[in-house]
Amino acid sequence: MFRQVISVRWAEGVSPDAKQGYRDALAGLREIPQLLALTFGDDAGHFEGNFDFVAVMDFADFDSARVYVADPRHQAYIQEHASKVIGERVVVQHDWTAAVD
Repeated sequence: MFRQVISVRWAEGVSPDAKQGYRDALAGLREIPQLLALTFGDDAGHFEGNFDFVAVMDFADFDSARVYVADPRHQAYIQEHASKVIGERVVVQHDWTAAVD
């Protein structure tokens, strides 16, 4: 498995409607078959200085993640939403295997 974790800080002055549009567009990326799992949410606000939002994405492998990135739906999400609301982001990618009980 290949996991990508993205933490973002909203750009200055981004409206609540634009943030929701971003969330909705992100949820729509679940239609891309290479994206096996997607969870996301806003920071709980317990500590000052945290990033505002996080998304965790799982793929079968790195090659699947590359296909996902090239998908026109992902490219539209970047151009129409992410590029307009994200002020700063941190991305961590790693190969992992889920624990088996």
